[in-house]
Amino acid sequence: MALSEQQLTDDLRRAMKARDMTTVYVLRAVTAAAKNLKVERRGTELAEGDLLDIVRREVRKRQEAEDFAQQAGREDLVRQNAAERAVLEPYLPPMLTGSALEDCIRALVLAEPGAALGQIMGALKARYAGRYEGREASEVARRVLATTAG
Repeated sequence: MALSEQQLTDDLRRAMKARDMTTVYVLRAVTAAAKNLKVERRGTELAEGDLLDIVRREVRKRQEAEDFAQQAGREDLVRQNAAERAVLEPYLPPMLTGSALEDCIRALVLAEPGAALGQIMGALKARYAGRYEGREASEVARRVLATTAG
């Protein structure tokens, strides 16, 4: 599923017609963030990776708010933030973890023999933007580079 500004707008319109206020609230925040980024870049069209970054940032905000609400004992806010995250999660592609991430990195290392960590991470970002956790990918890339070099 390719994420686009038009899809977000259409989903927002459907949610408004259905009077699904949680979805309306969340998608308005995402579209506003997308419009702000578009203005910041002086009107250039946003790529799917940019939109995924925005959605991921919004999911992270909800997760943090949910954690704080949990610590404060506010179950109502925990439920609200969980519902908002549930609205956003279908827009995200499945994350690469464990062996799938390692397979992708191994393929990149084999495709670019002698490449340094920065080059591998750059190629990973270009090909799989937003589908992996940066820290985990860096650790796996270091391990793969160490085994192929040694």
